[in-house]
Amino acid sequence: MRSIYTIGETTFDIVFKNEQPILGIVGGSALNTAVSLGRAGLPIHFISRLGNDRIGNLALKLLIENGINTGYITRFEGNSRISLAFMDENNNAEYQFYQAGLMPDLHYPVPVTDDIISFGSTLAIQNEGRGNLLGFLKEGLTQKAITIYDPNIRQKQENKLAGIRVNVEENFRLTTILKGSAEDFEKLYGITNPEEIFQKVQSFGIQTLIITSGDNPVQLITERFSKKYPVEMVQPVSTIGCGDNFTAGMIAGMYQLNVRSENINSIPIVTWDQIIQTGNSFASEVCRSDMNYISEEFASKFRKTCQ
Repeated sequence: MRSIYTIGETTFDIVFKNEQPILGIVGGSALNTAVSLGRAGLPIHFISRLGNDRIGNLALKLLIENGINTGYITRFEGNSRISLAFMDENNNAEYQFYQAGLMPDLHYPVPVTDDIISFGSTLAIQNEGRGNLLGFLKEGLTQKAITIYDPNIRQKQENKLAGIRVNVEENFRLTTILKGSAEDFEKLYGITNPEEIFQKVQSFGIQTLIITSGDNPVQLITERFSKKYPVEMVQPVSTIGCGDNFTAGMIAGMYQLNVRSENINSIPIVTWDQIIQTGNSFASEVCRSDMNYISEEFASKFRKTCQ
């Protein structure tokens, strides 16, 4: 049976509003995606590392309770990663990170044909352990797995972005589907036009690009067609996890519709319509709450559509 893997750092998010902490929740981009996929009843494995502290124990408990395979979780002695998320008047977050005490190597599985591998954010651009990550991604492509990359660029300083671009572009070359925010590509290249962005990333072998942009339409661009998808207008309670859950919904849609590596570059537009719609519905659900993942009620409804 094909599997889904998400790879990334685990954090404990402390959310601030009006300079006061209002919520503490286990998070991290890949974890948010994994929890929603687990709740949706899909065969999800999470590849990450957790400290042997109370935060690490909370995270592990959350993963197990939501049906996520934790066989590739690495535990280490020391403190887990913490994120402070400061919400503005529009409930968008600005982050400040406190890194984990140690950065042990991750343990990777042996991918097989049609597995779906989702990676991105900090872990995908750091140099520590990069060789193992790239080896896993290369093996995945060799075995005809589907790789999905979300850059999720947090860095704003141009002098540091120059170094980040090198690793990001190396990641592009190992990517089947590139999904990023308009802000990601503006930071990386100073480009806002979707067609220009596609031309840029196409030079690294990208054949499918998905651009999200808050409450603006989602843009899908492939070598065969381009289409915009309006998003549901909601008053967000929090935007934390919205992009991660678009990724979760997109993966759920691909799995539900039996999208496989042999047809990944010839998916008809009507199938993409359903995939993007599922991504939008997951994202909208999370934006309506202060949780980082879809609700059990929403997940139950999705599971019924898969029966």
